[in-house]
Amino acid sequence: MHDLWLLMAAAGVATYFWRALGVLLTGRVATDSDIFNWISCVAYAMVAGLIMRIVVMPGGVLASSLLIHRLLACGVALAAYRACRRNLLAGVGTGAVVLIVLNAMREY
Repeated sequence: MHDLWLLMAAAGVATYFWRALGVLLTGRVATDSDIFNWISCVAYAMVAGLIMRIVVMPGGVLASSLLIHRLLACGVALAAYRACRRNLLAGVGTGAVVLIVLNAMREY
């Protein structure tokens, strides 16, 4: 149990270290610089990679759904996001509802 608390404390210190460094450097980084654009691209690529990993090779309960259902839900979610003027809640909510409905229809 002691090791678990030590691990949580180390993770917290590491997280807050990077957050504090970000706060200190916020005023010094030009948002239109090449390094900032590179960091932004890397962050978007990581998020896209994680999303595709969850869609294509999910774990847990999501793995019980069909790949075609997950892909269809992503497509509908993207369309809803774009149709609602880039409203993230509309996109995520629509995708979740579509996946739930498709899985419910599969059971019948």
